[in-house]
Amino acid sequence: MIRFLAVFLGSLLASAAFAQDERAGEAIDHLFNGEYEEALNAAAPLAEAGNADAQHLIAYLYENGFGVEKDLQRAVDLYITAARAGHPDAQFSLAELALSGDGVERNAETAAGWYRLAARQGHARAKLRLGVMYAEGDGVPPNRARSVELFREAANAGDPEAQRNIAIAHLSGLGVRQDYRLAADWFEKSAGAGDAVSAYNLGLLFQSGALGAPDRETAAAHFRAGASGGFAPAMVALGLLIHDGAEADEHPADWFARAAMAGDPQGRFLYAIALSEGDGREKDVASARLLIDDILADPAADEGLKRDAEKLRRRLGRQD
Repeated sequence: MIRFLAVFLGSLLASAAFAQDERAGEAIDHLFNGEYEEALNAAAPLAEAGNADAQHLIAYLYENGFGVEKDLQRAVDLYITAARAGHPDAQFSLAELALSGDGVERNAETAAGWYRLAARQGHARAKLRLGVMYAEGDGVPPNRARSVELFREAANAGDPEAQRNIAIAHLSGLGVRQDYRLAADWFEKSAGAGDAVSAYNLGLLFQSGALGAPDRETAAAHFRAGASGGFAPAMVALGLLIHDGAEADEHPADWFARAAMAGDPQGRFLYAIALSEGDGREKDVASARLLIDDILADPAADEGLKRDAEKLRRRLGRQD
């Protein structure tokens, strides 16, 4: 069975974007260089004069406590001022805060309203977020067709997360026709932009034979890209392929160890097996037991995996 990860959202609060009004250019340069006090000093007179870019920048500083004491209310007030002046990044920032409920009361309807205003001005990330809300019926009536439309607009603007979501839509056939080849094309675009989840899912497509004859070598290359991007399930998948004979310089246990360190339950289980058997590592039953205990205590771990972990724990107990 193909195990695709239908991850619609990455980190909820994306890095803020900043418009390029020449008058605020100096302040923005200071911000990107990590010179927060200089950024504030350069932006303050412009913000006072009504420059929306400068207001958005200062709000961002106060939201995150960069160069100033964190003050979320001050940030929200400045975001609102800039947003009412039509600043799409400020509108997006307000939507992010309203959707996450991070320090403010969560209000999905308010978030959708701000996302919608930013999306109308072509803000790709706002289109992505609004598309997710339509897909999940969060703050708006569920509407798969509208969701896919927004994803496609953001994807065509180059947003890798939106490209991944279009790929997932074509895998599932929700809102569009099911088409594994189109899904692979969108996953490839997203993976090319550095999206590790898309690289993993692309590897699964090649491994499964959904695109023709199974292609283990190509699958391994995509799993490696996802693993190098820090996505733990890709580390597990690559380790399993190496275990099954794929050519690599590493031992499967190397990738299982990395996945275990990243907190992946399956990675922990496979690494526990490697440690218990001395496969690719010096035999260490005590450490294997600790990994199994972590799995059993993890509420997010799959119940089937927990049953397998319990069997391994009993077997290891008999080695005392």
